[in-house]
Amino acid sequence: MKKILFCNNCLSGLIHFRKEVIDEYEKMGYEIVIVVAKQKVTEVELEKLSKKWKVNLVSLSPNSINPFSDLKYFWELYMIYKKELPDIIFHYTIKPNIYGTIAARLLKLPCVAMVAGLGYVFEGNSLKKRIGRSLYKFSLRRSNKIICLNAANAEVLLNGNYCKPNNLIWFKGGEGVNLDLYPYKPMRFETTKFLMIARVLYDKGYTEYVEAAKIIKRKYPNIEIELLGALATDSPMGVPEEIVKSDHNNGFINYLGTTNDVPSYVLRDGVVVVLVSKYLEGLNRSLMEACSMGRPIITTTNPGCQETVENGVNGFLIPPGNHIALAEAMIKFIELPQNRKKEMAEASNAKAKKDFDIRIVLDYYKSITKDIVMCNI
Repeated sequence: MKKILFCNNCLSGLIHFRKEVIDEYEKMGYEIVIVVAKQKVTEVELEKLSKKWKVNLVSLSPNSINPFSDLKYFWELYMIYKKELPDIIFHYTIKPNIYGTIAARLLKLPCVAMVAGLGYVFEGNSLKKRIGRSLYKFSLRRSNKIICLNAANAEVLLNGNYCKPNNLIWFKGGEGVNLDLYPYKPMRFETTKFLMIARVLYDKGYTEYVEAAKIIKRKYPNIEIELLGALATDSPMGVPEEIVKSDHNNGFINYLGTTNDVPSYVLRDGVVVVLVSKYLEGLNRSLMEACSMGRPIITTTNPGCQETVENGVNGFLIPPGNHIALAEAMIKFIELPQNRKKEMAEASNAKAKKDFDIRIVLDYYKSITKDIVMCNI
């Protein structure tokens, strides 16, 4: 039986973003092997997986720069790959892309790396980040194919000589969404609710969102301004819980915590999805889901965000790091006539159907698989 292996930091992320891809390969007759960090897995998550999938848990500290722990991670990957000998390996996130690719090439196994977003390694010039970029370049140039999710990332990878042009594949609709799981629902817009869906990080625009909320509340005190997402206590950019609680208790924002049912929040009447990320995104998933459900969007001109909005058609684009511009865009939406709000909602759904349908992504994967198989005949 043909065998395919997926290697990622986090099981929940792999399933959330790529379950349809894995399911499709299973339908195509591939045996499924998954490799994820044991520190990022719960028993509940494992119980939900298909019993036909083989799961390997490895030691990984995603944010650590300890060379000994990285060497252990590399060796565990190498031994798994040597045992499984998959026909193709897909790597996601930084350390799998680096160490997984090197292990695969040593074993002469075909592999693909997805650079979903350039992230913190490409920001700044510290020694740690320079080392990270050097490792990335060394490994990516040894991957059979590189997947990126926006034009800006493609430009960086090509101009920085991280890969050859004929090895780079740009998923123009990101990783797509299952339109059936995020169904369109028309709205009346009898009210307006602004909803930001993101991990609670400063570089996701938390400060700008709160400062804009203060401005909105002075002019429209009854407008709801909500935040949905997990606290990021494991990140240096995470907003401390006491600050989030203070902003919630002061009425600037309504912090909703976390949920396993995002549509139940987005599909309420009057919801406008906001994301003011300063982070170098790939192509933001929550914004694509919002489009699928037919919700207007306010986001930044950053790569990975701007692709989801045609300015003035299905939402508004603003410069990153500018809470005044955010507040102005929010007020502009509040003051739109009902018919314009409905038109924006409909335009978002139309954009999702055209650009973000998961079936487009499945065709990309099938094309990659075909190219790799043909090259190895």
